[in-house]
Amino acid sequence: MPTKLLWRLLIGMIILITAGGCSSLFEDKTNGDYAVASTNPPTFSLLIGGNELTESSDRQLGDSYHKGITIRELLKDSGIVQFALDGNSILSVSDVSLGLGLDWELQVDGKIINAADFNSSIDKDAHLVITAKSETGGDSLQSVILIVNGGSEQAQLTRSYVMLFTEDVSVRSLLKSSGIVQLAENNRTVVSVKAYTPLTSEIWKLKVNGKQLLDSGMDMKLRPQDELEVSLTSR
Repeated sequence: MPTKLLWRLLIGMIILITAGGCSSLFEDKTNGDYAVASTNPPTFSLLIGGNELTESSDRQLGDSYHKGITIRELLKDSGIVQFALDGNSILSVSDVSLGLGLDWELQVDGKIINAADFNSSIDKDAHLVITAKSETGGDSLQSVILIVNGGSEQAQLTRSYVMLFTEDVSVRSLLKSSGIVQLAENNRTVVSVKAYTPLTSEIWKLKVNGKQLLDSGMDMKLRPQDELEVSLTSR
């Protein structure tokens, strides 16, 4: 066979193989999961008292999303929501727990989702909003937030607790009623938080809205949406 003809046949085979490979790659990219991954995945927001927690704003759920996934599976697999053992109620959202008298409400694209709907599949471009609500109803929630910050040494302690605001609530009364903070006998210093007692080189310090609280600040009255932080720091 002439050399020129042989080269033409080889080049023709290379073109056919390349075209076939490109066709297969294109089909893979336009089918099923690849198409989902290349579009905008579901997003998530967390609202407390009408305010959106900045760290949750438009958090994308693309890493956990796939076609046909249910609402419950998406929230659980993403690690955003911790469900009760029966899977029908939400215990915590993004390391935020609720105090007495509060409950979580889930909406998908503006529609309230009940436990019976958790097994429904969710669209790839859906927006999920989870809101802390009063069990007695009403749109206006007045709350205060207790933040436990365990720092890098005790990161497992870090969590936020949303609690109903009551008139004349003080730093001391909120800590005592939280059920997770133990105060000294003089009610002026924190002994332990979530059963953790600091080492001799550590101490629990208090902040209100990011500002360090003085020793005399235990009697400070709190206002709606105030954030009381108990942080573990070095002495």
